[in-house]
Amino acid sequence: MSEKLKPAKLLVIASKAGRVTKRYPYDEPLLSPDFRGKITIDENLCIGCGACVNACPPNALQLMKDKDTVVLRYFVGRCIFCWRCVDVCPVGAIKGLREFELATNDISDLYVHVVHKKAKCEKCEGEGATQRMLYYVVQKSPIVEEYLNECPDCRRKSFIDSVVKRRTGGVSE
Repeated sequence: MSEKLKPAKLLVIASKAGRVTKRYPYDEPLLSPDFRGKITIDENLCIGCGACVNACPPNALQLMKDKDTVVLRYFVGRCIFCWRCVDVCPVGAIKGLREFELATNDISDLYVHVVHKKAKCEKCEGEGATQRMLYYVVQKSPIVEEYLNECPDCRRKSFIDSVVKRRTGGVSE
């Protein structure tokens, strides 16, 4: 076949094959059923426990603490879309989406912040868990209400004191 007839042959082949690409963004993109996109965090469900932070391999999720708040920060730019955070979230606050269009001109669009109030210890004014996490613990195990508003150190001390009191019959040394 001569070089001049090659384009005509290509046109014949293309007309037989038909359209092989999608008219993106006008048509639905081809995504496999296993495709994983970015995650979304429901601020009303999140308790700020940090389980997702411990499960995140690239540290896209971070727990930042300051004086009165605990902030769960999600940076989409570091996320590898493994969805391990979705699997470990105890309250189902993190959902995986099939969204893949993540390009932006402003890097702040890639951050999500969920702010929680810290609970204060009644005995020492120290820091403990978030208020939502305490409410979650009470819902799951109402027996802990007695020590609910104490930090882990004060809770441990109260527990040891009660064990000593029980063993000595209420008489302390």
